Amino acid sequence: MLHTTKEGYTSMVRRFISKVTLLASGGAGHIYPTTTNPPTSVSSIDGPPLIIFWMVDRFVLFHPTALADEGLPIRPSNARENAFLITEAVRGDGGILYNLDMERFMPSYDERAELAPRDVVARSIDDQLKKRGEEYVLDISHKPKEKILSHFPNIAAECLRYGLDITQQPIPVVPAAHYMCGGVRAGLEGETNVRGLYVAGEVACTGLHGANRLASNSLAEELVFARRAVQPSIDHMNLSKIGHSASNWWQRPVAPLLLGDTVVNKVIHQTREVRKELQSIMWEYVGIVRSTSRLTLAETRIIELELKWEQYLFQHGWEPTMVGLEACEMRNLFCCAKLVVSSALSRHESRGLHYTIDFPHVDESKRLPTVIFPS
Repeated sequence: MLHTTKEGYTSMVRRFISKVTLLASGGAGHIYPTTTNPPTSVSSIDGPPLIIFWMVDRFVLFHPTALADEGLPIRPSNARENAFLITEAVRGDGGILYNLDMERFMPSYDERAELAPRDVVARSIDDQLKKRGEEYVLDISHKPKEKILSHFPNIAAECLRYGLDITQQPIPVVPAAHYMCGGVRAGLEGETNVRGLYVAGEVACTGLHGANRLASNSLAEELVFARRAVQPSIDHMNLSKIGHSASNWWQRPVAPLLLGDTVVNKVIHQTREVRKELQSIMWEYVGIVRSTSRLTLAETRIIELELKWEQYLFQHGWEPTMVGLEACEMRNLFCCAKLVVSSALSRHESRGLHYTIDFPHVDESKRLPTVIFPS
């Protein structure tokens, strides 16, 4: 395990050899340009690349209603690092989705209208965006003002910061990557098939979700399985032995101090631009509605982009043992983006959060019970 203490960019790098590792690294929302995931390295999915060969399907949940900053009367001065979520409770409380002509569109897609599951609503919105090429809004202003403010005080306050009164005006919204269903396969106590490796939370495949996610299942996945993993991991740690020589099994990582500030700053700038380009590819080709041809194109473009970025690093003196926050995150983002694409390409059906126009129906022969038995 590596730990960096950031002092500027050139930080100390400490390596920890552990008897037990519990991954609780969260989701992979930052492979997309708009996500509700917090702006931390955790949500760039830094855990799973370490154990990529033990991962199973990753279904990406796109929440249909995150706040669309470009539609606000006063735009934020700086771009958000993570999207502000407009909870589905607004739709549950009677919120209605409209296009900019104030035409309600959800009833034409599903008889449940705005109360349809999130994946259905997200696909409907995606279709509207592609057909009309414009923004859309969620309107709750027809409800009593007191009820709106008591039920959604945080949303009302956030919108009011930017000149929008949700008791009188519709809320501009946009889909955003929200949650990952699937991940590292785990048993009933968070154990994996790698001795000493435990997982909990969004990074784990626990069987609670299947190909979709029910609201609040994430709490069970985090709290129940995290608690279950504690004692087995302690027991494993007490029974395990690890010698000091283990730290010599790999070359010691170093911070890029020798490159100098000018080169390091160039690498950071280039890496941030590459990150934006990767996110753009993922949204354009591996978004809410997919196709085999677009997934294949995404796979090719991601590989080419990764190779170009790696060449840039080494042309500027970056060595294989050098580590830095932006570079580590970028490699992990590439890894996880490729994993999501390959998982999507291998599934020749549409199920839950995964929808492809080439295989629009569920293949019942591939249905598996989401039941996990003790190992």
